[in-house]
Parts: sequence; C-alpha cells; structure tokens
Amino acid sequence: MEAIEFGYERPRAVADNIWEIRGEWKNKFGRRMTVVRLSDKRLMIHNAIRLIPRDLEWLSSLGTVAFIVAPNTFHCSDAGWMRERFPAAELFVPKQKLDFFAKQGLQPKDVNLQFPADLADEVKCIPMRGTRMEEAAFIHVASGTLILCDLAFNMGDVFTGFEKFVMKWNKVGGQFGPSRLTKIVFANDRQQLLNAYKSLLSENFDRVIVNHGDILETDGKRKLKAGIERIFGPV
Repeated sequence: MEAIEFGYERPRAVADNIWEIRGEWKNKFGRRMTVVRLSDKRLMIHNAIRLIPRDLEWLSSLGTVAFIVAPNTFHCSDAGWMRERFPAAELFVPKQKLDFFAKQGLQPKDVNLQFPADLADEVKCIPMRGTRMEEAAFIHVASGTLILCDLAFNMGDVFTGFEKFVMKWNKVGGQFGPSRLTKIVFANDRQQLLNAYKSLLSENFDRVIVNHGDILETDGKRKLKAGIERIFGPV
C-alpha cells in the first residue's frame, strides 16, 4: 500500500451523482476532492486526493474516470498522481502548470480554455478571469451545485491566538465567501475578477462546494453575493 502524506475521510454522497472526500492538509484549512458522475457514467474528479487502494476501487466502481481537474495553481499536488492511476483520463490544469505536467508526460490541457464545451449541459466550466490562481469554477447542472476551490471559504471558527486575529482580518472563519486576500493579493485584475463573480451569480445554483470548510447546502447564491459584497462592494 502506498503511503499518503495526509489522511482523509471516507467518501460521502453529496447529491445524486456527486460525492466528496474531505481530507486533511498541512494546516487547519483542510481540502476536498469532489467526484461528479455524468449521465454516460464518465467521472470528473475535481481537486484530486491520493487515495488508498480501497477507495480507488470505490472510485472505479462509480464509472470511468475520464476528466481530472486541477482547479487552480495552488491545488495541483495530487492531480498527476491520479492521472497516472487513470492514464486514459484527460488532465486539465491552469495554464501556468501546463509545462510542469507536460514534462511528466501527462499531456495536460488548459482547464480554462480546453475543458469540453459539449459537457456544459451537465457540467459547466466557468473561467474565473482576473486571478493569479487561474481558477476555474464548475456547475453541476442537474443538482444546481457550484464547485469552487479558493474563491470562497466556508470555515468554522477554528482558529486561535494570533492566527485567529489574522483570519478575522482576512474574513475567513465563521463566515462564507471570498477572503480579503483574494482581492488584495490573488487578484491581478480586480474588476475582471469581480465581473467573473457576477457571471457566477447569473448561473443557476443553490448548493456550493468549497475546498476549505463545509459544503453550503442551500441558499448559496444569496450568501455568495453577500460574501462578494463584503470584500468587493456592491455587485
């Protein structure tokens, strides 16, 4: 059995044809892998986590792994590992990471430009322009689920000491929405990023899956709008 650097919880169904695996990380933020099954039983893996053989078997039992998505430049660490286990799958990564994965012989594609448009009736890819992270958002149409990575957080009040002070300033912990650093540090074009958030708000979704924190099961559009306005002002 291969060792994994961090642990994770058992897979859990989120909605029809969507599953999550919640994992540990180097800090209190944690991380989440999301699995989406299409109508033809092909699977999309969003933000891959290294799995032990038991859970790789579970994954294979759901369908055929066809698409592996590294959703932004910060969360690519296990995408190559997953692609090596499912060599027939297409690997989608941010533009900045194309050379890195190409040197490993993994034939990556640009997630923001090359994710298959013919899947949009089931899984819609929405490039979030204006961020250095080059994040792509996804919507699972049938369940009305928005899948984000680092463009919104939904963490509880888990921080203590000076870290709590910093995260309170950063608007992370005990609230839902983008962080203050999303605007100050990770945006390379604030207006373009704000326009991307506005585009998201025009989509049909209610549930929001984030990488860091709890899944927001309902009222996601209203709460995301409120979180965006807390950081960027009126939208």
